[in-house]
Amino acid sequence: MNWRAVLALLGSIWLILAACLLVPMTVGLAADPGNLRETLAFFVSAAVTAAVGWAARSQAHEKQTAIGRREGFAVVTFGWITAVLVGMAPFLATGTLGVTDGFFEVMSGFTTTGATVLGPSTLPIESLSAGLQFWRCMTQWLGGMGIVVLSVALLSVMGVGGYRLVKAETPGGVAFEKDAPRISEAAGNLWKIYVVISALEVLALVACGMSLYDATCHTFTTMSTGGFSSHTRSIAYFGPAAQWVIILFMFLAGMNFALHAQIARGKLKKLFKDPEFRGYTFILLGAGLVSALILTSPGSLEGKLRAGLFQVVSIGTTTGYATVDFDHWPQILRLALLLLMFVGGSMGSTGGGIKVARIIVYGKVITRELHRLVYPSGVRPIRVGGKVMDRALVSNILGFGVLYLTIFAVGTAVVALAGYDLVTSSSASAAALGNIGPGLARVGATQDFGHLPAAVKWVLSMEMLLGRLEIYSVLVLLTPWAWKR
Repeated sequence: MNWRAVLALLGSIWLILAACLLVPMTVGLAADPGNLRETLAFFVSAAVTAAVGWAARSQAHEKQTAIGRREGFAVVTFGWITAVLVGMAPFLATGTLGVTDGFFEVMSGFTTTGATVLGPSTLPIESLSAGLQFWRCMTQWLGGMGIVVLSVALLSVMGVGGYRLVKAETPGGVAFEKDAPRISEAAGNLWKIYVVISALEVLALVACGMSLYDATCHTFTTMSTGGFSSHTRSIAYFGPAAQWVIILFMFLAGMNFALHAQIARGKLKKLFKDPEFRGYTFILLGAGLVSALILTSPGSLEGKLRAGLFQVVSIGTTTGYATVDFDHWPQILRLALLLLMFVGGSMGSTGGGIKVARIIVYGKVITRELHRLVYPSGVRPIRVGGKVMDRALVSNILGFGVLYLTIFAVGTAVVALAGYDLVTSSSASAAALGNIGPGLARVGATQDFGHLPAAVKWVLSMEMLLGRLEIYSVLVLLTPWAWKR
């Protein structure tokens, strides 16, 4: 392990985070010039982070680009953990949250989970100052496309090391090619698409009557499929027009961003030929329409359709917003939402969960095994989109599913050991690992995670990190092979 290179690249990430801290500081200062404590908290946090980052960055020299697989995994995992430590500093400095709650809240932010300790059992969300509220939402926007992807986009010296970092952070299949002339350009193009769609959502929400502040905060948490809101009532605080706009942009955020690039080039046929997009659209629209048919309230057809589609798209894309208390929905719909937590968004999207593409592969593997029972000597390769999948990739996907369900079971057991019922325990674990946010029962849409014991919050925080980095990137560092020569 080339620790000098790892430290240098972590330093680059910390410098970027230090610059990002100045944005909410400025917003808070503009909203409340007299809140000097908050301004000082952000400034000191940024200054200390920048100083540490600069000191670490100075260790690079010519060895900075010597990044292999091991270093890539180390930079990504430690980069995300230290980003959370940096992000929680303003909350600690202002006395808003303690260490455990601060770590949980900011981990939930950067991993775009949206589970919050703020609510009925602790502090109202509206009690946060404008600067802290803005930073809370901004962490989700930064984490949505990826902190390391942003670093690669901004730094032009990564070379092949940049490819290692991007692949380590996005093992789920963002469309990066190793032989791309400049991986920083590819990462930059992704961020450009992300920024453009975000800007369009801000304009659309302002046109629906939102203030520029609320529109920006909710764009941050929509495009990242994060789900934090500046209001306790979440999106129910806003009118039907804003809710329809957010449905659209949640759907766009849950798509593979490589498809957005194809759309920008006018290649619409690529969109409808993509099997994952077809499956993603069918699942969300189908479940949303069925939910609208089953719902008995609100009374109007438009209200039922909006409520059904909103909650299905919100949970299905792992955003986690709420316009109604879906914990009071019929049991069959609660079960449907729980299952959607496992499916998640598309590969290469900002969504979490297992991902639609993997679900398709699991279906094809089951079909192949059934075929083998009748034709033991038959050859039936796994095809997706007309292409035969490599056996190693299929094995990787199957292993991911086993790990995902195992971690979910362990998380459920930990919450249950703390005395919670099975619905609360299972949905809390599913919501954390799938980066969704709200669960059911005691962690439902109108509840919060603040009442959970500290030990449970730390376990769920680790589940959030495992889910965001798609398990392998974190667990590989726990193996002896990552450290031996």
